[in-house]
Amino acid sequence: MVIYSLVTFFVLPDFTHVYSFIGSVFDPNVTGHLQKLNKMDRIDVETVLLLMRNLSINLTSPDFEDHRKLLSSYEVEPETNNYINAERQLSNEQLKSVT
Repeated sequence: MVIYSLVTFFVLPDFTHVYSFIGSVFDPNVTGHLQKLNKMDRIDVETVLLLMRNLSINLTSPDFEDHRKLLSSYEVEPETNNYINAERQLSNEQLKSVT
């Protein structure tokens, strides 16, 4: 009598690697993204692409417009990463529009 065993493996992405890569995409001092993507495991690449697509859809959504306006009101000095206006108080109207 032959007994067959069905083994199922669940492969999970390395989220540390995935989010580190996504963060590096927005860092102007980091290059070689395509080479890094080519070296990643397939599940990690698929996860990166899915999350980036999701981010793109969310950022272009009309529902995100108030958030985009608020975020664009903050300036960053590219060489120093100093955030200008980061400590300014928001009016109640601005807070309500974001929430």
